[in-house]
Amino acid sequence: MVNDIKAYVARRLLLLIPTLLGVTILIFAVAQLFDPIQRASLYIRDPKQLRDIDEVIEKYGLNQPFYLQYFSWFSQVLQGNFGWSQSLHMQVLDAIVTRFPATLELA
Repeated sequence: MVNDIKAYVARRLLLLIPTLLGVTILIFAVAQLFDPIQRASLYIRDPKQLRDIDEVIEKYGLNQPFYLQYFSWFSQVLQGNFGWSQSLHMQVLDAIVTRFPATLELA
């Protein structure tokens, strides 16, 4: 019985890896539907700075092919850097950590 539970948990954890990869690739693919100018404009708060859009595209690598953008992001995630939240104006990992206790309380 205990071995069955351990085997089940191990299988579920192994299935988690391709599921997460698939979801992240799908999200990146959907983001590619927008051209780099549209995606770069999300990073610019002041409309007067729209002239700097080429710098933003270069800074965030939005002019690179899909696979390079994905692997660059994924390598950062593996190092614990989830990036910057434009809506919360803070690091994504910090946002997760500050909200995690409330999430556990609701669960």
